[in-house]
Amino acid sequence: MESRQILSQKEIDKFPSHRFQYERTDLTLLLTTKLSVNNTIGGGYMIRLEDNTYYHRIIQQFNNVRKFEWFSVAHRVLADETFTNHGLNNFRISYRIGIQKPLNGQYIDPKEFYAKVNNDFLGTWSRGESDFEIGILPALGYTATANNKIELGVDYRVNELKKNGIAQQFWVTLGWFISI
Repeated sequence: MESRQILSQKEIDKFPSHRFQYERTDLTLLLTTKLSVNNTIGGGYMIRLEDNTYYHRIIQQFNNVRKFEWFSVAHRVLADETFTNHGLNNFRISYRIGIQKPLNGQYIDPKEFYAKVNNDFLGTWSRGESDFEIGILPALGYTATANNKIELGVDYRVNELKKNGIAQQFWVTLGWFISI
């Protein structure tokens, strides 16, 4: 589950807006299975509430996680298709690299905090138009139990790179992750 609140937004040829604004809430169910020690493959479904409209997303992903002595590095390739009541809305493909480090000891154990930084590269195709987005997300996480964690972070994104200017967004994210 993720809820997004916008803190600052800048659109092309407009002054920046620095006001708190609710953007959306996502509820995602993602099922994965291990292919090997470091690799998983998965698929899932997300429902999003944004501007009083429900969006439905079908997700396919591949993950590779390498654990080193003091941190781990994760790679994710993801493809998804988003639908509304009016049919296919858009298709996206993304690559994410992330680094995660426990703040106590060598491993992230229950009842411990960790730091995480993700860097995203996202291509979007919608109604004959394409876009490219780059994002960075530093977050602080807490592992409540072995299969229950929460993360609070800030997300900075730039997109509309093919136009004369670029759009920028900065928001706070709160994510709750449950493993079954």
